[in-house]
Amino acid sequence: MDSLQQRVRQQVFRNFRDTAQAPETKRIAADLGVSPAEIVDALHALHQQRRLVLNPGTDSIWMAHPFSAKETDFVVCNTDRTWYANCVWDGLSILGIVGDGVLDTHSPQSGAPIRFEVVDGRVTGQGLVHFLVPPRRFWEDIGFT
Repeated sequence: MDSLQQRVRQQVFRNFRDTAQAPETKRIAADLGVSPAEIVDALHALHQQRRLVLNPGTDSIWMAHPFSAKETDFVVCNTDRTWYANCVWDGLSILGIVGDGVLDTHSPQSGAPIRFEVVDGRVTGQGLVHFLVPPRRFWEDIGFT
């Protein structure tokens, strides 16, 4: 990862953290003072390195783990903002970044609601986290995983 790619990645995470949305290419370019073409090249390089995920066939950001730009079944809230996570693990990671809050999801088996709460860095809640795909195979289909 070169210097520009690192700066782009940091800006993507800051934007997700602060706005709960993926930044557009033009916004990153303006924030970093470089051309949109350089940002597109950096985003594609980061995608190839598995440091973020682009929407297929586009230059737009889908995921920068733990954040998702698309609505998911893993909704993370704190006092003033709502984010989407890609899985329970990512939802708890978002709370590790932004602080206390809740992660709401549901059982894939029964549909029953599940809530995990983080207060002062401690996780409480009832539920079992199960990964359908072994970690070594996550990137075979990261959107499903």
